[in-house]
Amino acid sequence: MMMTVDEFLVANLPEGKSELVRGEVRLTPPPGASHGRAAANLFLLLGIYVKAQRLGYVFGDSVGYELVRFPYTVRVPDGSFVRADRIPAEGIRGILFKFPPDLAIEVLSPSETASSLEEKVRDYATAGTPLIWIVDPMRRTIMTIPADAPVAWLAEGDTLSGGNVITGFSCAVTEVFDGIAREP
Repeated sequence: MMMTVDEFLVANLPEGKSELVRGEVRLTPPPGASHGRAAANLFLLLGIYVKAQRLGYVFGDSVGYELVRFPYTVRVPDGSFVRADRIPAEGIRGILFKFPPDLAIEVLSPSETASSLEEKVRDYATAGTPLIWIVDPMRRTIMTIPADAPVAWLAEGDTLSGGNVITGFSCAVTEVFDGIAREP
């Protein structure tokens, strides 16, 4: 059954993360502790920098973005950043942003399929998201997908950068995976 964005926003859905993709509700199971730890580490590192520099706002996985280039589509990244100049002077209002994030962060989870990840990345890129980070806690890698540069695969020993989107931000990839046990 096709669902509109307005119907999605008031639907009585099961607990967990849900997105609306071309009118279809997609639910995902809880992703697990390593997913949560990587996300929390990244939000803390990014959030402190963004707030200190007054660059905008960092959000967790409770914020939806209506990607208006795709009918009936609301994406909910695991994390995101929106530049300050895109937020009204009076502050944030409403349930959804009706524009894509400046940075979309997806942390891989055991239930994530290659095709669903590819679809998300394509949606964000087509909608105009200038930077996408794909975080893989199991492999301890981060793929950066900037709109204005080649894709890069980062591993421990490398530095994650905010590029032209979050100017001046950088952290060691190792910091993102702090507290996560290595896979045998």
